[in-house]
Amino acid sequence: MNFKYAFYCSGSAARVIKFYNSNKLLDFPAEFVYYDGGRDDVITRLADIFGPDRVIVPSAEHVNANKVLSKTVNQELLSNLNSNKVDYLFCFGDKILKPLLVDAYKNRIINFHPSILPAFPGLNAIDQALSTSVQLLGNTAHFIDKGIDTGPIILQSVISRSNFKNYDSVLDLQIGMLEKIWVWLETDMITMDEGRVIIRELTTEKSFYSS
Repeated sequence: MNFKYAFYCSGSAARVIKFYNSNKLLDFPAEFVYYDGGRDDVITRLADIFGPDRVIVPSAEHVNANKVLSKTVNQELLSNLNSNKVDYLFCFGDKILKPLLVDAYKNRIINFHPSILPAFPGLNAIDQALSTSVQLLGNTAHFIDKGIDTGPIILQSVISRSNFKNYDSVLDLQIGMLEKIWVWLETDMITMDEGRVIIRELTTEKSFYSS
C-alpha cells in the first residue's frame, strides 16, 4: 500500500529504538518521529536512526507536566502530519492527545498500551495489574478515540505473571506487535465494521499472542 507513517514517543523511546535495532529503516520507513521526553541522549539516538531532520522536538515550555499535550504541541504535531501526508501515527508517548488531533486522524492513530484492555486503562497500567491477583499481563494496540484507552482494539499480547521479571518483560512485546500491525496495514488487512476492527484474511496469524 505504501502508506506513510510517523511516531510520537516520550521517555526513553525504548520500544521505537529497539524496533529499529532489529529492523531496517528502509524496510519500515517513517516520515518523522515526534519526541517530547526532553532527554538529549534519546534525541541523539533517534537522530542516528531517522536522521536529525526527521526528529521533531517541541519547546520545553509547551510540554505540560500534567500528561496532556498542550494545544500548541497538538497543532504542531498535526501540522507535521499534514505537511508530510502521513497516513498513520504510531503512539508510544505518555501524554494524552487532544480532540483536535484525534478528530483529524480518526482511526489513524495507533496507541500501544501496557495492559490487556479494557482492564487497567490509564497511567501505571503494569503497576495497576501487579497490585491485583491477575495472572496475565500484556499489551493492547488500539486506535485512539476521545476516551482514555477506549478506542477500537487491533491487537493484544499476553505474558504470564510467572514470567514477569521487569517492565520490559511486558513492554518489549510491543515491538513484535508494531511489526505485525505495520504489515497488516501495508497488506490492507485492517478494516473497520461498526466501530470494531476486523483483520481480513487472518488465517495462521493470531490477533492475540503469548510469550
